[in-house]
Amino acid sequence: MLQAFPRIPGRYYFAIFVLASATLSYQILITRFFSVMLYYHFAFAAISLAMLGLTRGAIEVYNKPDRYAPERVGVEFAHHASWFAITGVGAMVAFLCVPLVIPEQHVMVALAIPEQHVMVALAITTVAFVRPFTESGVCITLLLTRLPYSGGWLYAADLAGAALGCLGVIFVLLVVDPVSATLAIGAFAAGAGWIVVRGSGDLRSLRLSGAVALTLAAIAIVHTGLEVSGRSHLGVFWAKGTQQMGTLFERWNTYSRVRVTALGETPAFGWGIAHPPETKIDQKYLDIDADAATVITRYDGDISKLSYLKDDVINAAYLVQPPAEVAVVGVGGGRDILSALYFGAKRVHGIEINPAIFEVLTDKFADFSGHLDRQPGVSLVNAEARSYINHSSDRYDLVQISLIDTWAATAAGGLTLTENRLYTVEAWDDFYRSLKPGGLLSVSRWYDPAVHRGEFYRLVAIAASALQRRGVPAAELAQHVVALNVGNIVTVITRPDAFTNAQWQGARTRLLAQGFKILLGPDVGFDTVTSTLMSGKADAAFFASLPENVTPSTDDNPFFFYTARFGNLASTSPTARTDNNAAINVTLLLLMVSLCACVYYIITPFVRLARRMPLPVLTPPVAYFCAIGMGFMLIEISQMQRLMVFLGHPVYGLAVVLFTILLFGGLGSTTLGADVPRPAAVVARVVALLTTLVVAGLLTPLLTTWARSEATDMRILLSVLLLSPPAFCMGMMFPLGLSTWRRHSELLPFFWSANGITSMFASVLGMVLSIEFGIANTYALGACFYVVCALMLVGSRQVNRLGLTADPAAPSIQPTQAELAANIRTAETHAVSPAAKTRANEVIE
Repeated sequence: MLQAFPRIPGRYYFAIFVLASATLSYQILITRFFSVMLYYHFAFAAISLAMLGLTRGAIEVYNKPDRYAPERVGVEFAHHASWFAITGVGAMVAFLCVPLVIPEQHVMVALAIPEQHVMVALAITTVAFVRPFTESGVCITLLLTRLPYSGGWLYAADLAGAALGCLGVIFVLLVVDPVSATLAIGAFAAGAGWIVVRGSGDLRSLRLSGAVALTLAAIAIVHTGLEVSGRSHLGVFWAKGTQQMGTLFERWNTYSRVRVTALGETPAFGWGIAHPPETKIDQKYLDIDADAATVITRYDGDISKLSYLKDDVINAAYLVQPPAEVAVVGVGGGRDILSALYFGAKRVHGIEINPAIFEVLTDKFADFSGHLDRQPGVSLVNAEARSYINHSSDRYDLVQISLIDTWAATAAGGLTLTENRLYTVEAWDDFYRSLKPGGLLSVSRWYDPAVHRGEFYRLVAIAASALQRRGVPAAELAQHVVALNVGNIVTVITRPDAFTNAQWQGARTRLLAQGFKILLGPDVGFDTVTSTLMSGKADAAFFASLPENVTPSTDDNPFFFYTARFGNLASTSPTARTDNNAAINVTLLLLMVSLCACVYYIITPFVRLARRMPLPVLTPPVAYFCAIGMGFMLIEISQMQRLMVFLGHPVYGLAVVLFTILLFGGLGSTTLGADVPRPAAVVARVVALLTTLVVAGLLTPLLTTWARSEATDMRILLSVLLLSPPAFCMGMMFPLGLSTWRRHSELLPFFWSANGITSMFASVLGMVLSIEFGIANTYALGACFYVVCALMLVGSRQVNRLGLTADPAAPSIQPTQAELAANIRTAETHAVSPAAKTRANEVIE
């Protein structure tokens, strides 16, 4: 029996391209809004909300087949695209204006604020932001499942649009503010609906789409003009429960919002100053995502005004041995640059990853800060530290990393912090290679001896592991590490060359005279934990016996900040309730919510369908599309995490990895035609997919090690070459499933929803697995899910051989006359050729 597949008009390809682009761009934007206005770990919910909304849209199409019949695709698409624009902008405006007060974890503990408060805030956010993604989900599901199937080209347009949205939003945020970008996204989405419905004769939908598109476009243009001119405009009025007032400068990008406010004449700012100064100096306050902060100090060239810097424990390395050449990782407001100048460094390299902060120091507040980039011997570069050091030939007497905390989620995800990769064994090995003989690596972190020693222990563990990698014998580790403390700051100073007794005794005298407490040194011990770490005898059993997880973080498990064990997160211990570990609590909460969503959107419909269809018929397609959702997301997350440092910038991790996977996935989907592929072709595709996944998994760590010193453009090219083959093959799997199970026409929206909700679950599960078991194992699990896909294809062929069919009361498996008639009506609507309609009539007859 020949089934007719009328040609899909080009406007539908354009429409799904634009809407997919708008949807992913909007998701990235709300990731940034969440990080600024709530906390960085809430930003991870953006992916979950997007996938939940898309799933709800698919289920709506599945539950209302009459409303979303093939002949109504254009009208319904235009209607829901307009409402995507309206609800998306409305949620954003409400979110900006309503003060959602979510205190930090330590504030909640101190004030005994119930966690139900956080739950209420999350519920409000969920309701607001799921709606626009639901509207988008209806639109995409309509085009992928209700139009006549003609191969993988429509799905390719969907992935290509998402790829453009991922890449485009990066550049858009360089020139416009996120509010204007959101308005423009809404205008484009509504405009796509107008193009689709333009020839249908439905004036109501046509007018709604046109009015929404023109209105939002006009507002976006006006708002952009106001922002560029510096006049009052819609922005962040509340962030983390605090009203945002007195802003002197604000700049957004894909991984932070930088804001500067005035402090005026205030006591000199410092984190671990042993002797607080009485003098006041002019300072400005610089914050990142309304949380992590530093100061910009007025500098008029008189270095004597900065004498208080010698009392700060983060500068203790200058007292251990005076350096001539210094590398400052994380320039911030320029305070560490001033410290290097005060202590007489001849050459200072400031490495700052955030272009907005770089702009603050070199342009907007350059006069105020004394044009640090023009000071003799000072050079500032906008780069990721490890990447810069790996491909630079410069060598230093001191590499200083002082309290690098952005607490800002990148657009790649809520726990994808830019500073994660500075605190790993491999990172310290990179920094050690950049040192001159006798050079020092100084790392300062927060420390509370009564509540939280986890980060201090982990620093010592990293130092011990990194030094042993450099060939330091376990018995001599104590001769290479010094740890100092003032207040809530600890500074760990290490060097690949051992301190001589004379060097240490001289440094010890200077450090004690400055009022610094020595926690560790060649002849100073702290406690049994650090003693074991410094002995080189800390094995897996030792780390497992500790109440906190202080295993040295690595590039495969770079989550330095999360020291609470998963089993202890529900406890009331102070360690489990620190601010950084609160991020894991939120992630586990999202995991539970995602699991419940999977039960509701997959298990419940599956059980209902199983009463009317044989399980051998129903199980393979449902398991197949679920496995695709799990596998695709786990591979994407793990590769993004692994390549982020190699590429040298979080934005590159987002742009290169996600863009490549989506683009080449779309190209792969175009290789599927409308007909069911032959068994040999299916086998070839599956074998190619599994082979490329295994090869990419094995090559990634080798490639990133071998080519880490190559130029940026070469590293991008190598990453694309690494990612494109498996991405191309992964892109074939979804249209392959559609063609294989196309006979279940009424169930296709359910299959699409199952794919979406498992993608939501995998986006959270992938992060949890990476923290607990490592990124490589997460990648391996993603590859295993594609093995499940292969098994389901085999199972489906066995079902076909046995001739099992659905119960007559079940949704139709073979196309009915009513369905084919609907295809004819669709064909007439789309002006398909008379020959195509004649073939369909012949089938009915």
